Amino acid sequence: MTLALPTRRLRHLTRTAALLAALASLWPATVAAQAAAGLEAQLARIRALQQQRPGDALLIHYEAMTQGQAGDAAGAVASLRKLAGRGLGLVPMEDMGFDSLATAPGFREVQAQLLAEAPRTPDAPVLLRLPANAARLIPEGIAYDARRRTHYLGSIAERRVLAVDAKGRTRALSTPADALDAVLGLAVDTARDRLCAVSSNGFEDSAQQQRRNAVVCWSLANRRRTLRVAVPEALQLNDLAIAPDGGLLVTDSMAGSLWRIGGNGAPQRVGADGAFRGANGIAIAPGGLVAYVTGSTGILRASLADGAVALLQQPDDIVSGGIDGLYWADGALVGVQNAVNPGRVLRFDLAEDGTRITAATVLQSHHHPDFAEPTTGVVVDGRLHVLANSYVKLWLPAGRIDNSRLTPRPPVIVAVPLRG
Repeated sequence: MTLALPTRRLRHLTRTAALLAALASLWPATVAAQAAAGLEAQLARIRALQQQRPGDALLIHYEAMTQGQAGDAAGAVASLRKLAGRGLGLVPMEDMGFDSLATAPGFREVQAQLLAEAPRTPDAPVLLRLPANAARLIPEGIAYDARRRTHYLGSIAERRVLAVDAKGRTRALSTPADALDAVLGLAVDTARDRLCAVSSNGFEDSAQQQRRNAVVCWSLANRRRTLRVAVPEALQLNDLAIAPDGGLLVTDSMAGSLWRIGGNGAPQRVGADGAFRGANGIAIAPGGLVAYVTGSTGILRASLADGAVALLQQPDDIVSGGIDGLYWADGALVGVQNAVNPGRVLRFDLAEDGTRITAATVLQSHHHPDFAEPTTGVVVDGRLHVLANSYVKLWLPAGRIDNSRLTPRPPVIVAVPLRG
């Protein structure tokens, strides 16, 4: 199940696109999806889930969001107060679904309390600061080539992929001939010495005329494009991971689907269409038989053999929904959570069979001074190199940066230790 955030936010954030897309499971399929009847239906579904999971704090957070959007400000604030004292890091932010409560009596007080109670960690060290001329990249994805000690960033605004050396100097990997749209997820395929990226206009106005979704790969040896696979049935591809056999697994956030691109280059769905409501980040377990996909209310486990999908079970004091990038690291999952918190990095320890979360640790809290919408990361030598400041919310559906809100700073990469 996934819950509502404002349509305006959808146009700004690819991660929120994942949340909103999954509303098909909650709202009637009508044009007036955000009308009162739709919100009432959504609230009913949330409360039905609360009967099954009465201690799930994330459902309370989404309940409050929906109440606020439906005009019940007092009820929303009362719901948020139920989260006080739990210290889970669930923070109602105006630009993440709580706009309607900005002036509601009591909202600022409970918001301040939840912010104050959120776990705080020391600030992880900054690994790289990019030069001033990179300030308007609006980067969303990051990857790392250990052989060449080079990071790669994908730019939404400039529609290209950049290589970043160990001193923070940049050069282009892609060329205009690659005809990229906004670049989202990135991954280095070390075994095949290539970089693969997601290219999509699915969250922009241009998709209304022609929707484009593709996966593009380049040789890291000669920087030439080696693969381009269009996925015409996709609504908005987002992130990707590389299987041991070289196959590509790609999430479709708006459709709630997972795609696999094998050696023949033909995209095939994993599981049923819509089985991955709220799909965003993806990690593949060793062996390549199981993938983990982030959703709005938790993390989904998918068997790649038969397409079976199940939500990971977890204790009530763990919040695993609303995660963007997701990574496998030493038997655990590490994620960048930015849809229900201003932005933090979490580690989730798993049961031996991989079907249940047993513990969660905040590796880096949202207090880091360089965090401004952290989105994704890459595991390097016991640390998660996190893209700290994406500024994705400044990207308008018209395909330009909103200069009226704030001025983006050059991208920063922060090295977060994988063991807190």
